[in-house]
Amino acid sequence: MFTVYGPGITNPVPLEKLFVQPAVKKAAPVAPKQAIEEEGSAGSSQYPAFRSAMAKQQYQAANSVSSRSPALKASQIMTEPVVSLQLHASVDAALHMIDASSFRHIPVLSQDYRLVGMVSDRDILRCRCDSAAECISCSKDKQHILIESIMISPVLSAGLNTDARHIARLFVEQRIGAMPVADQGQLLGIITRSDILKAVMVHFDLNLWL
Repeated sequence: MFTVYGPGITNPVPLEKLFVQPAVKKAAPVAPKQAIEEEGSAGSSQYPAFRSAMAKQQYQAANSVSSRSPALKASQIMTEPVVSLQLHASVDAALHMIDASSFRHIPVLSQDYRLVGMVSDRDILRCRCDSAAECISCSKDKQHILIESIMISPVLSAGLNTDARHIARLFVEQRIGAMPVADQGQLLGIITRSDILKAVMVHFDLNLWL
């Protein structure tokens, strides 16, 4: 489940509204399904018992794969605890926080500690400046600029049980670099592109990502 959070906003979003709709329609069967021939039935091969046993094994294997629950959830790959900023923090404080750390995205919380937005290093470096180079030097101006004026809001959030494959797909289709994980507005963790890549390396089973 994905949820959109912002000041006064808490709306669940169906998956079909998040993903790009395929240009090619789903293939439909061109002929009705045929039942597996039973042992000794008319038209069977000279090895009816063997054919019947093999067919049953293939059906059971395919059924077990299709009914398997998602192997990876957001709670298994997210980073926690999360460094966050208050809504009325200054851009100057956010810049110092990013300079002193290795992360590039910071969730923004309201006064009651609910998720309301996201801010990235690019958002900070572009704050009321013509270029990143000028923005780094104009710290005096950044002291009077608040995070709420440059943050991205509303922000899309994943739940603890959200399928990691859906998050990875959103990163590609929506061109985002990070997604907070929240429950009823309370920030629990964050997932970045690095977390997705680490999950692929650790769980290098393509069946988990199809």
